[in-house]
Amino acid sequence: MGDIDNHIHVYEKKKDIKNLKHERVERDSEIFKVRDEVFDQSTRLTLFKLMNNGYIESLNGEIATGKEANVFYGKNREGKEIAVKIYRIATSNFNKMYSYLVGDPRFYYTKKDKRSTVFAWAKREFKNLKTASEVIDVPKPIIVRNNVLIMEFLGKNMKSYPTLKDKKPKDPEKEFNLIIENINKLYKAGLIHADLSEYNILMGKKIYFIDFAQGTIKNNVMAQDFLKRDVENITRFYSNYIEVSDVNETLKGILNE
Repeated sequence: MGDIDNHIHVYEKKKDIKNLKHERVERDSEIFKVRDEVFDQSTRLTLFKLMNNGYIESLNGEIATGKEANVFYGKNREGKEIAVKIYRIATSNFNKMYSYLVGDPRFYYTKKDKRSTVFAWAKREFKNLKTASEVIDVPKPIIVRNNVLIMEFLGKNMKSYPTLKDKKPKDPEKEFNLIIENINKLYKAGLIHADLSEYNILMGKKIYFIDFAQGTIKNNVMAQDFLKRDVENITRFYSNYIEVSDVNETLKGILNE
């Protein structure tokens, strides 16, 4: 760990010399010490490579914590806001992650060890976001390296947009129809979110789907089960506000049956 801390010190010193105001990795070493389970040695090395290549200029605090990853607010060398998602290696439930991966033909040959599984998990989200970004609103993926995924930041004043769970619907019928339409667009593009709920939809200027690591393609043997679960979750949530279509009827519409 000592060598990595030295790199942190050298990196910060270089930035001080260049007088780059607050746009630097100004308090990363404190974050690293507090979150050793996130910033292990391998992750630190990956981050420094991304810093050296200009993808990360500053990393300024955590904006979300999930089952497998922590998301941090940052900026790149051009000053553009980014979200840096770091998949935890030490504390990941890699057996569960692996079981999802091998059902996806794209990742069938992933090695069954913790590091390979977590790296594939990050790569899978990046790949899914690229596909999804062509048809619906999602955080635009920028780059993935090992267990670190950099995306467009969705929010304001360093705070991400609220989730659907945390923002009472203004027009529930319109929102419900838009979300089902997005599920439909994804399916037509060959992708199923497979973990969609009120927890991973952001309500900002638009409706954004996030957290695509479980996302899979139509060729997955469980694809239609995952699709049905997504529709069930959204239907359950909006049934608290409006009378919604039957899940099976909605599914028929998506599957063109």
